[in-house]
Amino acid sequence: MTAPRILVVGGYGVVGEQIARLLAARNPEAELWIGGRSIEIAAALAGQIPGSRGVRIDVDEADPLSALPEQPGLVVAAANDSEDRLLLAAARRGIAYVDITRWTPRLHRAIERLSAVEMSAPAVMASGWMAGVAATVAARAAQDFSRIDMIEIDILYALKDKAGPNSVEYADQLAVPFTIWSGGKPRIVKPLTDPKPVRFSGERTLECYRFDTPDQFTLVHALGAAGASSRLTYDDQNAAKFMRLLMASGIWSLLSLPLFRRVRRAILYNPGEGAPHEVSIRVSGQALDGSAKESRLSVIDPFSQTHMTAAGAVMQSERILGLRGRARPGPGVSFPEQAADLETGIAALREMGIRIESAS
Repeated sequence: MTAPRILVVGGYGVVGEQIARLLAARNPEAELWIGGRSIEIAAALAGQIPGSRGVRIDVDEADPLSALPEQPGLVVAAANDSEDRLLLAAARRGIAYVDITRWTPRLHRAIERLSAVEMSAPAVMASGWMAGVAATVAARAAQDFSRIDMIEIDILYALKDKAGPNSVEYADQLAVPFTIWSGGKPRIVKPLTDPKPVRFSGERTLECYRFDTPDQFTLVHALGAAGASSRLTYDDQNAAKFMRLLMASGIWSLLSLPLFRRVRRAILYNPGEGAPHEVSIRVSGQALDGSAKESRLSVIDPFSQTHMTAAGAVMQSERILGLRGRARPGPGVSFPEQAADLETGIAALREMGIRIESAS
């Protein structure tokens, strides 16, 4: 088998670099390309990672892949492809694609655009929480159910965790109502509403609030769940209450105007050196024997949320290329929770340092 050539676009960013390093460490046979607008920065990082090289690529160009010396076998999008140019360039060339960057409205748009392309390679849309980590764990738990009534994903976000500048794109969406599914029906909810107490590690019970993630769409449509819901809170509850106050008062709607973009970023983007990232997952419904059933799982990355995102991207990259014994998806669009070998994917996450445990 020819050694796979993997292009990580945004490969010297906070998440992209971790993707590149994990891929190289776990798959030394792969030819790794680190792509970005600056060939100098890309080449400098490639010099630190065995089996890699730097290439220049700009997702805002009409055809971002046209200037490459050769075509990759896989494109991993770790940079915001806001106009879907990278996505469509890969799909039209029959290049496999993993995306971790799209919030829900952009995910819908990308799927619609791909529907007009005759695809000969898989495209895994892994823009759910932490590159599909939460959805993968939820889907594995759901295999033990005959009916899924609700999947709940509750996120504990450390304000001083590592983060790249693109990670606060959600700031522009915080004032926008979004769709969730409950009882098999969609309904519109407002961000940072409907507080719910959630127990996290360390015997902490924190209030979590409505938050839009693509999981609320993909889990329903991929698994046939009657409902899916995501909520988020900060490790600093005063910060969470402050954000709710801004929302309830209407101040955040004002701050959502383009004029105040820097102000929004200043409020939400103050990254630190890293902190543990935690996700609580609850699946409820009917067991295989017909009885009522509930499963709760805790997913913790002791390194950071960016590391969990990178691990999710690597898990999907190995899946799409069939590396390390993974079952490859067929051509067309799929989601992380549709993997044929969910248990193998979860084993890969554990190998990369993520703890996945049953929670009481």
